[in-house]
Amino acid sequence: MDPTPLEHLFLITGTTRGIGKALAASALALPNSFVVSLSRAAPFLEGNHQNIRIDLNRTDRIGPAFKRIQIERQQTSRLTHTVLINNAGVLDPIAPIGDCNDTLLARNIQVNLTAPLILTRHFFHFARPFPGQKRIVNITSGASRAPYYGWSAYGAAKAGLDMATRAMAMEFSRIDPTFAVCAVAPGTVDTAMQAKIRNCTAQQFEQVDKFLKLKESGALYPPERAATALIRLLMDGRFKNGGRYDIREMDG
Repeated sequence: MDPTPLEHLFLITGTTRGIGKALAASALALPNSFVVSLSRAAPFLEGNHQNIRIDLNRTDRIGPAFKRIQIERQQTSRLTHTVLINNAGVLDPIAPIGDCNDTLLARNIQVNLTAPLILTRHFFHFARPFPGQKRIVNITSGASRAPYYGWSAYGAAKAGLDMATRAMAMEFSRIDPTFAVCAVAPGTVDTAMQAKIRNCTAQQFEQVDKFLKLKESGALYPPERAATALIRLLMDGRFKNGGRYDIREMDG
């Protein structure tokens, strides 16, 4: 990679498509930035973009992944922002709880809640020696605040992530105020997850018609627009420790 000292270092999960892919592109567009993607894609190092292959359902692989980040310590001497974006998520199982699969229920909580907590723990120790601001963004959902028929695991995981964000914010404020964490709800973004929702039956997910109408009316956000708004939040000083933001309110 280019040996120029870095200003921005990003670790982003779930970058193979959708919001994660757009976030990686927006982060790479910043001057002197380096992006570490954590995804299921094949590993690569191309310029200032590294992908580390990982299945976040295998939480024992998270700690070792940090040791595979290919930047030199001298490149971190001028960092102004070191950022972890916990973007990866799974929606399955989509069904009333009695019809859900045990393995999928466990995987949902593992990927949506357990993995972000473990990632944040390792990020804290990884980034603490660096100068500048350290920021953690947890991608949340409206389902963390309102129940959706058929989304018991997803809603529970996102509600847990919201509370974890608040608790970690309190901890950072006392332990190391160079760290801050927030939750960001991206709203209705035109992603593969939205397509999966639209393919559900009403027996699986009662509000499927609402999501079909969002697509038909053109009300879905492009992932690139959501990513730009989130990166702007990180860069322009509006980021508050413990905050919860909605992309639709941040955009513009």
